[in-house]
Amino acid sequence: MPQHQRPSRLPVIAAAASVVVLATTLLAALPNTATAVEGTGTTVPVPSPSGPSAGEPTAVPTSSPDAPAPTPTTDPTVAPTPSPTTAPTPTPTPTPTALTYTYAGDSLTGMPASWMRQMNDPTLVSAGGVAIGGATSARILARSSPKEADVLVVMAGTNDLRYGYSTKSILLNIDKIAKNVGADHVVLAAIAPSNITKYSKKKIDRRKQGEILNRDLQNHALTRGWMFVDPWAADRRLDGGWPSSRTVDGVHPTVGMSKKVSVRMQQAIHIAAEGAKGAAG
Repeated sequence: MPQHQRPSRLPVIAAAASVVVLATTLLAALPNTATAVEGTGTTVPVPSPSGPSAGEPTAVPTSSPDAPAPTPTTDPTVAPTPSPTTAPTPTPTPTPTALTYTYAGDSLTGMPASWMRQMNDPTLVSAGGVAIGGATSARILARSSPKEADVLVVMAGTNDLRYGYSTKSILLNIDKIAKNVGADHVVLAAIAPSNITKYSKKKIDRRKQGEILNRDLQNHALTRGWMFVDPWAADRRLDGGWPSSRTVDGVHPTVGMSKKVSVRMQQAIHIAAEGAKGAAG
């Protein structure tokens, strides 16, 4: 039986190959307008061939010569340099002005370790004076003399009471003492307490007479524009006598008592001078 010949597939293969070649040629002729971006499914436009190619240099715009120069800015990381400052000139402490003082008194002023001998204020300078144990105001007056001093301190009259002299005579002598010395200011001090109530044959009550004298001394200071001070007041008993711990013999103070009086007299001298300046101003 005659065998049928299988049709030849060569013409079909050749035709297919021709189609593939033709399609490839057509694709190559089309412009490449888009490139796929991997993994996104979208396309990114590609620059037109009319723009600059990757191999050509790109022109960088330059500033116009008429454009203003950029203003430099301060670097925030650099701390500004502080401008130098002038340290303030300290105010000098004023030096206290020294006051000169003189004195006129009896043993209450002249005894060892008396108030006057225990003065330790560096702003107070002694100009000397009169201090005579057992002296009356008349004797103190006889020894008084002019002094270049800011303040005169008078503590006199205790011994006048021993002889029964009147307050009037004591005050007259004190006026003359102040005139003789010629100090700018006067501090008139009270006499000390006394525990003697029957002195001498006359049985003079020196305690009571001392209280009367101190009252008159205070009034006299007011009429003269002087300062009156009772430096014994804090330790004087109500009856005008001494506490037993403040006196050595019922008339004179202990060293400790004189020291307290010294502090009070220093204050009185300052107040007398400064108070007078304030009144004058």
